[in-house]
Order: sequence, then C-alpha cells, then structure tokens
Amino acid sequence: MPIYEYKGNRPIIAKSSFIHPQAVIIGDVKIGDNCYIGAYSILRGDYGNIVIGNKTNVQEGSIIHTEPTTSALIGNNVVIGHAAIVHGPCTINDEAAIGMGAIICNGCTLEFGSMLAAGSLLAPGKIIPEKKLAMGNPAQVVKEVTDNMAIHNKAAVNIYHDLAACCQTELKLIKE
Repeated sequence: MPIYEYKGNRPIIAKSSFIHPQAVIIGDVKIGDNCYIGAYSILRGDYGNIVIGNKTNVQEGSIIHTEPTTSALIGNNVVIGHAAIVHGPCTINDEAAIGMGAIICNGCTLEFGSMLAAGSLLAPGKIIPEKKLAMGNPAQVVKEVTDNMAIHNKAAVNIYHDLAACCQTELKLIKE
C-alpha cells in the first residue's frame, strides 16, 4: 500500500486497522483502531491533517482531503460509503454515516448519529443535526434517523470491522 511521508509528516496507523494495498495515505493522517480503508481510497494529509477514530470504515474509492492548515476530524463507528468525498475542514462525529457518492464540502459538520444520503451534496458550512437524515443537492434535513436506520448503520460498522480483521490474514495477492 502506498503510504507516504510528506514534509516530515508520517501517517500513524493502528496495527489493528486494515489499509487495502491499493489505498493511498499521504502525510498527516492518524487512523485509529480496527478501521477499514478500502481499495482506491485516498487520504491526503498534505495541506491539513486527517484524524480518523476507531472502528470507522472508509469504503472503496473515497477521498478525504483538507484545505491548508485545517482538519478533517472523523469520529468512531463512522461509515463513509463507496466513492464519497469528504473535504475539510469538517467534523464527522461518532456513529454518523455518509452514503455512497455523497460529497461533504468545507466547513461542514455531521453531528452524532446523523446521516447524509447517497449521492447528496452537503454545501459549505452546513450542519446535519444529531440523528437527522439529510439528502439532495443541496442536501436538506428530511427526517429523523429511525431506530431501524441506526441499527443498519451499526451493522455496517460491524461488518467492516470484521472485514478489516479478516483481511489482515486472509487477503492474499495472486501472482500469475
């Protein structure tokens, strides 16, 4: 997996986390315990820093980046769906979910347990309140996160936690 030091900043990755060999991690990036970073994901801590909590998954093809001297702060038990773009400065609090192909612009916050639907655009500076679902372009809050939605999100966190652990030992490159 390409992991790069940039201007003296080296990524710090917990040993229990799985980084796919085709993911790219650059610079000032900290990844907590039991995380999953999927193939073709790019975490660019070159201008600012990226901090990812524990048991968070960044699914395939996602990009996390920040403006100069700012941070992308991502909490624990967060789901970042396939091909999502997260651009800091931003804060993604614990148990939040970002749907596939969603875009989070500068200055946004997802509060605890909030969700941004697949394909949505969260415009600069917007906040999704705790346990609310936002969707659309631009994204607007449309309803409360139901218990069933929260259970589904926790299941996704656990699936990717298990996948990260399994990939540590079971993912093997086939050379032909």
